Amino acid sequence: MSTELRKRVTLDNNAHRKAEAAAAEVGASLGVYASAAVEYFATRGLDPRETEAREGQLIMQQIKKLGDRVFGLLQEQERTLLTAMLEEMLRTRITLERVLRLNEMLVGNLNAQLETRSEAQLQRQQQALQLLRQRNEEAVEKQVKEALEAAQKVGPRTRSNPAEAAAEQGPQGR
Repeated sequence: MSTELRKRVTLDNNAHRKAEAAAAEVGASLGVYASAAVEYFATRGLDPRETEAREGQLIMQQIKKLGDRVFGLLQEQERTLLTAMLEEMLRTRITLERVLRLNEMLVGNLNAQLETRSEAQLQRQQQALQLLRQRNEEAVEKQVKEALEAAQKVGPRTRSNPAEAAAEQGPQGR
């Protein structure tokens, strides 16, 4: 901005009074203040006659664009997380169905063998099965607890691959 004054501008009395007061408040001459004000409006493409400043509209547009970007990022993270969760859920369900089919076959084989065993053998086998079931339930509870504790330590960070989560937990988390 040049400090050399070249042109004259005529202002109405009210505008002149306000401009002098504003210039005095910031410690500038009326000419320097008016030149700075014109430069301000011109470089920003603002119309000082508008009651709502265009600059505010531009800021709102930028905020909206930023909000859209953040929302898009959140949607992408959600898709990534939900896909990983769906993959793990499907893997668990398929594994469970296969285990159930295997159990049905084993029960069929055991029923065939039960007919040939004595009462004492059946009792020992029943006690062994109860102990095995109890140990299995305890192991499941322990693994669930460890997995939840690990998830709470990690926090809401997302992973693109469920295998990464399992690898971070180590072999005891599986």
